[in-house]
Amino acid sequence: MTADPLERAIADACLGRQTDEALAAGLRGFLEARGVAADDVDAILQAPPRLAVYRTLVRNGLARVVVRMLPRTRARMNAACGNRFDADLARFLDEVGPRTHYLRDVPRELFAWAERAWRKDASVPAYLPDLAAHELEGFAVAAAEDGDDMGPIGDIALDRSVAMSASARPVRYAWAVHDLDAREDATDEPSRRDVRLLAYRDAEHAVRWLELTPLAASIVDRLLAGQALGGAIADACAENGTAPPAVATDVARLLAELGERGVLLGGRPP
Repeated sequence: MTADPLERAIADACLGRQTDEALAAGLRGFLEARGVAADDVDAILQAPPRLAVYRTLVRNGLARVVVRMLPRTRARMNAACGNRFDADLARFLDEVGPRTHYLRDVPRELFAWAERAWRKDASVPAYLPDLAAHELEGFAVAAAEDGDDMGPIGDIALDRSVAMSASARPVRYAWAVHDLDAREDATDEPSRRDVRLLAYRDAEHAVRWLELTPLAASIVDRLLAGQALGGAIADACAENGTAPPAVATDVARLLAELGERGVLLGGRPP
């Protein structure tokens, strides 16, 4: 559906490219160029000037959300690439703009728009896209729903699926960004290695990260997908070139740790 000319003009005023210059050249021309009806143009011109104020408020509000959710990525990228993050954020607002109705989703939309360019640009430290994904994942886990009522939860059995915390989700990176110093002014760099993590909320609702071996990650992926425990172990072992008896102790230790952390809640009824 085509946007109303007045709505389009307000959107352009808040997020459009070169809007500052266009408004400075004349508000009437700015509005008429966007097809705003003459009566609306006259009404806007008779009212106190507000569009420039709206522009500042909207853009500052969006920027604050992005900075709050990607503080370390922003600080490191700006330091390494001459304020590249801030420039890309401004370009995103100018050229694309948010499509979501929720402020919390704006940083993820920015990342989806910028990620490919960041990964292809040799001037951007190669680990920074993974750090951005890691920061966003932390907020996603913190905001995850508790989940529907899981019904009765019983003992764990090989022929049954298991109940897992609704906040749990697997993530994978090419860099150990979870080991980085959490301070925004830190300059350490992560090691480059294949990292598999399980993100979840603990009993105090804090976001936690558990690093998994390839075998453990394969098992957890299958359990989260609803596969029965025995099948998940067998298939994960086949994928990793081992046999269940050879890793029985490791699997038992994994299940015990998941239980202690409140991620593995028990077995589902048949």
